[in-house]
Amino acid sequence: MEDDKIIEIFKEFDPELSSSFQFITKLKKNMEAMEMVRQYYAAQKRRNKWAVAIAGVCGFTMGVILTLLLPFITDWIVSNQVTIPLFSANNLTIDFRYLGLILMSCASVLTSLSVYEIALARLPLRQKLSNVEDYR
Repeated sequence: MEDDKIIEIFKEFDPELSSSFQFITKLKKNMEAMEMVRQYYAAQKRRNKWAVAIAGVCGFTMGVILTLLLPFITDWIVSNQVTIPLFSANNLTIDFRYLGLILMSCASVLTSLSVYEIALARLPLRQKLSNVEDYR
């Protein structure tokens, strides 16, 4: 009984099938679009690697320079009498080298982040895009 109902429902079902040529053409176009996206992401990945390498070198260089300047930085902090307000710590002595190291590490990190952003903006995105107008 139920089989007859199912057969009746599908008796009128006659889907339109496209020709194999249209299918192959559409498939090729979709494959070309996927290849274009893959090439774009591969180029983006190479660009990000270069930007990270440039930022790492600049951050390392900044760290070395600031480490060499550490005695001058701590002398400058002490001479300007930088005070850290602490509650009820009258007899507390502070080693200003730690404050100098914290400032140096912050400067190095900020330099690295800035150089990374600049490198991403300036590095060209090298990729082979063919028939870009076809996909817009």
